Amino acid sequence: MTYLYKYPCPPQNHIAEEILIGIILIYPSMLVNILPFIKEEYFFLECHQIIYIHILNIYKKNKVYPLELLYDLSDSNILYQIGGVHKIIDMMKQSQIFVSSNKLNIYTKELIEIIHLNYIKRLMIQYGQNIIQLAYVKNISNYKLYNKASYYLDFTEKKIPQYNIQSFQDLITNLLLNIQYPQEYKVQEKQKIVNHLKSGFQEIDKFILGLSNGDLIVIAGRPSMGKTSLAINFACNILQNINTGLCFFSLEMSNEQILNKFIAISSNIPIKDIILNQLNYNQWKNIKKICEKLLHNYIYINQNTDLSIDYIEYTSKLLKKENNTIKLIIIDYLQLIQTDNSYNINRVQELSYITRRLKLLAQYLNIPIIILSQLNRSIETRKTKNPILSDLKESGCIDFKHNILLNFYNINGLNIKNIIIYNFNEIQLAFYKKQLNLNYFFLQSNHVNSSFFMEYVFKIHSINVMNLTYNHRLLKINTWIKIESIIDNEIIIYKNNLNKIKKICTKYYINIVNHIIYKKYSIVYDLSIISTFHFILYEKIILHNSIEQDADIVMMLHKQNQEDTNLNKKATIDIAICKNRNGPTGSCKLYFSKDSTKFDNMHNFNNQQIYF
Repeated sequence: MTYLYKYPCPPQNHIAEEILIGIILIYPSMLVNILPFIKEEYFFLECHQIIYIHILNIYKKNKVYPLELLYDLSDSNILYQIGGVHKIIDMMKQSQIFVSSNKLNIYTKELIEIIHLNYIKRLMIQYGQNIIQLAYVKNISNYKLYNKASYYLDFTEKKIPQYNIQSFQDLITNLLLNIQYPQEYKVQEKQKIVNHLKSGFQEIDKFILGLSNGDLIVIAGRPSMGKTSLAINFACNILQNINTGLCFFSLEMSNEQILNKFIAISSNIPIKDIILNQLNYNQWKNIKKICEKLLHNYIYINQNTDLSIDYIEYTSKLLKKENNTIKLIIIDYLQLIQTDNSYNINRVQELSYITRRLKLLAQYLNIPIIILSQLNRSIETRKTKNPILSDLKESGCIDFKHNILLNFYNINGLNIKNIIIYNFNEIQLAFYKKQLNLNYFFLQSNHVNSSFFMEYVFKIHSINVMNLTYNHRLLKINTWIKIESIIDNEIIIYKNNLNKIKKICTKYYINIVNHIIYKKYSIVYDLSIISTFHFILYEKIILHNSIEQDADIVMMLHKQNQEDTNLNKKATIDIAICKNRNGPTGSCKLYFSKDSTKFDNMHNFNNQQIYF
């Protein structure tokens, strides 16, 4: 037996498509029942897609008639391209031949299922081919390949229609039951509304209303502020209230250290006594009771110190699929997460990419994700030690003498002093165009700040010298490090920009820093942006999100009095809610026990409490 084609035809049923369109033209009232389940891309033939799109156009005008469809196709000059008038008439004939008016609803439902089934099959073939092509890529990781395949399957799953259609009898029954038994229905509605976990701290819950599903929560602070302890306190409080599971990715601490913290926080026993096994009989009974309770909860701890965002996403999805009781993910901490991205991007873009992936993961799993993060050192140089959102960012600056390289038209560079500062409220679009032709940039007024920084001279070769401020970063083999951390004879990598200007392939050089010399204080400019802003950009300028943009809630830990807290065993930690999409921002205080690493509300800190 010979085949006409080398490859089989994709799954399709053009006859079912023609019959369904004919039903719509003969019985326009059926379009209301078809619209929620059929979209134009579900049709296999392009002519059927075009006809269905024009049917939707005339439906918006309440004129779903065959004559109006012919007029609409004719006005668009595509009537004869889809087969002419005879094509429309043939489809109407087929619908009358194959479909009986007595069982119109049943036949229509079967036609929808046939068309949709073939569309899903075509999607699977297309995505399957994409996965096969990805599998041939040498440097792609298994986690990224799995995540991509999982994305294709999830996208296809969303295309499968959910027939959540209620009859009028069901609606009336629910209405009468709601009137007769209002209390029971109120309880059911409350259970539907409550979709978040309580942190266990009343002052924090007043602001954030608990840990909502799909939220990315950032807990930030300088080292030794208790970020990990606060996250574990959240977990202990949640495990106390409900029998659930959680996933803990630790890139810094071992499994034993995390378990000791869980037990110390839950029992309020000094962690030192637990490690040294200096326990009395009552403490041993409490620990035994806590461990029995923990055994009934599904808690997964990954202590690998070299985790990538693809591995975290891959593992989280697998664990959630195996055990649906997982309601919380904790990651310690953001700056240690690696990416498998082989592109040449800086660390700021990497962190933004990671936080965006984590936000999408939280929405996909429909659970909150807590990510711990370090604050930069700018908080230590300020007079007021209260943290702000900009402390999450990686900082940098532009020297007043340096030009900004612009890769469009004939502009080689623009000095930052020539940037025009103008108020957007007083400018019209025509004025924008006029000024853009003069190669100027517009920035919102009062947001370009100048300051003094130390400038160092890095001598790489006898002819190569770089002038940099201490806040810049250089690439050391595969890690970005700050200038202030570089010493003599350090190996760094730099790119030859001259080749780029001459349109020759860009070259990267590995060099040794021969000598570092303090030169002078130099004026630099720092651009800061408020929450609402506009950019006038050319196509080659790329923007990326920052950490605080992807986060739903940002909590920052800090201490007002460092000296007193170092002497006392009990400290007061200020929790600043710097960003909150679920409510207002503000601050609150929690007591912190250094011995047991346990946080507690201000009013009941002196009362020892056993969680389990």
